[in-house]
Amino acid sequence: MEPFAMRNMGRRIMVRDRMGRRRIGMIDGVVPGRGMFIRNRFRREFIPFFLIATLFLI
Repeated sequence: MEPFAMRNMGRRIMVRDRMGRRRIGMIDGVVPGRGMFIRNRFRREFIPFFLIATLFLI
């Protein structure tokens, strides 16, 4: 998951977590071994890798 996030930094993605929530934004940063930051219009949020169920490039 980490290499995918690093390779696609700055691209628009959609993440679906294990609780069913969908988040759409751009990959803003990666914390090695932990997760990534996604920036949407209003805020920047951290998503841990263990919480991600699917990740799509848009």
